[in-house]
Amino acid sequence: MHSNAEQFPHGDLAAQAGLGRWQAQYRPRKPPIALSMGIAGAIYVAVAACFIGSNLLANGFLLIMFLVITAFFALGFANLAYTKHKSGAGDTLDLFEHGLIVKGPKSLVSIYNWDDTKAYQRLFHYPQTGLVTYNYLLVGPEGNAISIGDPKGAAMSAAVNLEANLDRFTLGAAFEGPQEWGPIVQEQITRAQLPQVLAEIDAGRRVEFGGLALDAGALHIDGSVVPWGELQGVSVKDGVVAFKIAGRFLKARQPVYAIPNFFVFKAAVQSRSGLAWS
Repeated sequence: MHSNAEQFPHGDLAAQAGLGRWQAQYRPRKPPIALSMGIAGAIYVAVAACFIGSNLLANGFLLIMFLVITAFFALGFANLAYTKHKSGAGDTLDLFEHGLIVKGPKSLVSIYNWDDTKAYQRLFHYPQTGLVTYNYLLVGPEGNAISIGDPKGAAMSAAVNLEANLDRFTLGAAFEGPQEWGPIVQEQITRAQLPQVLAEIDAGRRVEFGGLALDAGALHIDGSVVPWGELQGVSVKDGVVAFKIAGRFLKARQPVYAIPNFFVFKAAVQSRSGLAWS
């Protein structure tokens, strides 16, 4: 995270969008190049061993060829390191009091306000290393969408939640510190949108969250109506929400990544059902 406000170059855009005070900036995670360089290095060592072991370097022409190959690999290493370093190096994620700005890829600048943005969150756990990463799909009111964070599930999340309409979808950078900026995004969206959601429900209107919906009397799950009195438990585990319903042996389930603004949904369900999430 970078907290120096002088590093932020989009002050005019932020002011026009009413984003308020600048808070923090995040830059792309540095891409790993060790594996690529390791493979290339192993190939070079094998070629060099072949030349040296067979005494081929005594031949002037083959010596020149070996030097050319060495220069080729050296330039390849330098180019790979430079490309990896420069790829997306200018991309930034800037958080504000009332929204965020994503710069990149290239010259694209995407602006999202907390009070009208849909955020889809997906978690990835890598058992081999214990690493946990996140992908966030942000969708504005006009349908412009960008995916930031771990790119692993970006395409699937976009295809599901944008209903295969990818004309306005952009794959953004994997910014450093998702465990820090991710919760901030969710908390700010919840703070900005939850009061309006509860007001809509109290006014007798239905509020939709993807395949789920809430109203004053019930939870709607893919078209099935579950009165609040029949909802006996709500839980989330391994990225899946489970609803325990009276009279049903099997729980109804829904993946978190298909629920827009999951934490708004979670708080609204708890408010109207009186059930604590587990």
